[in-house]
Amino acid sequence: MRTNSVKRRLTPRRRTARLVLRFVAGLSLDGRRHSNATFWRRGTRRVGVPAYLVTWRWWALAAGWQRALIRLSAVAVTVLLLALVVVF
Repeated sequence: MRTNSVKRRLTPRRRTARLVLRFVAGLSLDGRRHSNATFWRRGTRRVGVPAYLVTWRWWALAAGWQRALIRLSAVAVTVLLLALVVVF
């Protein structure tokens, strides 16, 4: 019996859906965990890379709801500005 250990590639539609869901949920868009932050709690430490190698900004330690709020607010402002440009 043969088993395929290679992961199947995502179709473009599934890849787009996954990216949109990660965007709305406030998760990192590259699929990696950069800190121990959850959706409700702010992160307290970095994950994966030693602290002396990388300068981490606020975004990496922010809670998921904060990232989602900022992303969705930016989208809402952009849509409203585009609507104003189209109407007037």
